[in-house]
Amino acid sequence: MTEHQLLLFLIQVGLLVVAARVGGEIALRLGVAQVVGELVVGICLGPSLFGKLWPGGFLALFPADPAGRGFLEMVGWIGVIFLVVLSGFEVRLELLRRAGRAALYGWIGAFGLPFAMGFGLGWLIPSNLIGPDIARPVFALFVATAMSISAIPVIARILMDLDLFGSRVGMLIISTAVADDTVGWIVLAVVSGLALSHRVDATSVATALLGTGIFVAFSFTIGQRLVNLALRASRRLRVPFAQTTVILAIVFAGGAATQAIHVHLVLGCFLAGILIARTPREALDHQAVESIRRVGMAFFVPFFFAYTGIKVDLTTLRGSALPVALVALVVAFAGKLIGGSVGARLGGIPRWEALAVGAGLNARGAMELVIAAIGVSIGVLTPPMYSTIVVIAVLTSLSAPPLLRFCINRDRRQREDEEPTGVERPGEGEEVVAG
Repeated sequence: MTEHQLLLFLIQVGLLVVAARVGGEIALRLGVAQVVGELVVGICLGPSLFGKLWPGGFLALFPADPAGRGFLEMVGWIGVIFLVVLSGFEVRLELLRRAGRAALYGWIGAFGLPFAMGFGLGWLIPSNLIGPDIARPVFALFVATAMSISAIPVIARILMDLDLFGSRVGMLIISTAVADDTVGWIVLAVVSGLALSHRVDATSVATALLGTGIFVAFSFTIGQRLVNLALRASRRLRVPFAQTTVILAIVFAGGAATQAIHVHLVLGCFLAGILIARTPREALDHQAVESIRRVGMAFFVPFFFAYTGIKVDLTTLRGSALPVALVALVVAFAGKLIGGSVGARLGGIPRWEALAVGAGLNARGAMELVIAAIGVSIGVLTPPMYSTIVVIAVLTSLSAPPLLRFCINRDRRQREDEEPTGVERPGEGEEVVAG
């Protein structure tokens, strides 16, 4: 790295982090998801706006230098690791055991229908929008995964803002999102392995599934015990911030393990986050977890969002890419809204609450951005498809709160019209406390 490259790197990183935080502040003041503001600011600093208004300034600030972009990519991937492990911290698998039939049916609909629709869309997308040397089945599976994922952190924040987190519908949404993300990352890991192998046959599929299955089984058995032992031992060390260091080492070890077996690092980091959160309370120092959350959310994650934004070129959405983007947006909305609502309805949830489940699960937010970054890194996504996935992340995160609020208000009005004053419908008014 030359002196000029180092100077430019420091300016780029500082600018992107500050710009992302300013965008997040504006978004929160406007009542929308923070990730939307951080991402939109990045898009404005990219070729879509800044690059059009002042091409020379954009090229001076973000030159087409592979080495310089490589440094930014590495910081961006650290942001991905922090984002995924923080998402893992939010997962409570015990919710799935307690959620019952409604959550099971809701997950089948909210994951199954978008996955099927996304796979069909991926199979029909023109070949010029698929990455070179990427088999059509792999691309279709990747699009299917992008359509079926949800964003636990964004959904949790929306539910808390609407005072729904402890309600029946809130717990149903969050428990279904836990299942969505857990299964989604496993599927994504398998698809990424197939993409990197550049072949799709029975042997490669079986190898990817077997490797992923063994790693998941190891993680929740021997891996959990090892994590517990490591965290207990770290509490006895005298060196300051020992457990924070051990937690980060566990996370990077998990990512390295999955990367070594040709399964994407996000699965290892995600599972590491889950295992750390499942550690007994006496072994886990929650201040250590909070310190990782603060560093991630204050620096690395905002940088990742802004850097994701500057790589988006909305001008690529022209020709055949524009109708594909519009259809993909319709598939993304329809798959989650219909699938989640019908599934919850079949699980015995009243109509407007079921619609609220579909609306809440439609928020893809940060997780969709991770999928977009992975798609570019493994060569599955072309620039137009990358921009499409990012736009879906923004619009679904923007629309989820008002749609959810509308459904909840309609449900409340309907109950007021149908029931005598002071009579409470069975199941309503009870709060479910997350374990």
